[in-house]
Amino acid sequence: MLLSKLNILHLRNIHDLSVHCHPGANVLFGDNGSGKTSFLESIYILGRGRSFKHRDLRLVVESGQAELVVSAQILSDPSSDCRQLGVKRTIDGRFEARYDGAAIDTASELAAELPLQLIDAHSFLLLEGGAMQRRQFVDWGVFHVEPAYGGLWRRFQKALKQRNQLLRHDRIEPEQLAVWTREFVALSDAIAVHRDNYLAELQAEVVTIAHFFDGLGALHFEHERGWSREQTLDVVMAADNGRDCKFGKTHHGAHRGDLKVRVDGVLAGERLSRGQLKLLIYALKLAQAALYRRKAGQACVFLLDDLPAELDYHHREQVVECLNGLGCQYFMTGVDKRDFVSLVENTAHQMFHVEHGVVTAQSITGS
Repeated sequence: MLLSKLNILHLRNIHDLSVHCHPGANVLFGDNGSGKTSFLESIYILGRGRSFKHRDLRLVVESGQAELVVSAQILSDPSSDCRQLGVKRTIDGRFEARYDGAAIDTASELAAELPLQLIDAHSFLLLEGGAMQRRQFVDWGVFHVEPAYGGLWRRFQKALKQRNQLLRHDRIEPEQLAVWTREFVALSDAIAVHRDNYLAELQAEVVTIAHFFDGLGALHFEHERGWSREQTLDVVMAADNGRDCKFGKTHHGAHRGDLKVRVDGVLAGERLSRGQLKLLIYALKLAQAALYRRKAGQACVFLLDDLPAELDYHHREQVVECLNGLGCQYFMTGVDKRDFVSLVENTAHQMFHVEHGVVTAQSITGS
């Protein structure tokens, strides 16, 4: 997917903005606090329905306003007809979204229309944070290449919620608990199989993408399903019954899954330097985009916040080369225009200067 024209209304210090986007590289530069990250945040809201910086929308909506609106003309490729996608969020939590005039009810529907990859200062959590970040990473990929996965995941969440509610009752009804346990086990098994299959394909893509970068060793994935592979989940759940009832929650299942990324046999977070970890995160995200392109025939949109602060120039070149090779539209931010000039001068691009929430297109040779 490509963003052709982006419209932003009442988002942080961006009062009312309309920008034509380049189908390849888009560079946004300006002082800290000028609105560069807010620009990326608007695209993220358009594709996910929420901010990547704050859960409290009152901090995202422009001061003194009741709502923000982000809309865009999107294309499946540069030669296709434009379609209109729009999102409205209010300070009291209301969500409205439309695609070509038809209502969109859930954030997952938005994500299906505009696949996004974000890399920012918090992306280290993918390798250094808890298992939830890695499950979300894996599930993003499975969701975008397996059409049935979204429905499967929603059914799983319902079964987990129902089972936990029963476990928290003062008087547990064994028959109802057995029904939801069987449903939960079947859905966990199905999710684990989808994740296994996806990660096998993703690992092959990561190995290929890693060749773009210097300094990464032999990469290997280990998918922890959320229960021991030596036992079936129904056996594990039967053994867990007393503990689940005591603590009022389900201790094993797909909601406890994790992804271990090893480099030369050692966990990546224990072996790699900070700079190498960031390179590996780029490799993981770019591999997801490569697999998505192969499966769906379309490219992701990448949001790269403060790229120069995270990577040296040589590795920035490698990232841009890889993005161009995948045919991705991407938005990069940084403080100094000079950090990007030689990076994109031989690449189709558009540069934007950002100041006090105002975004102005600028040539590569402009001051």
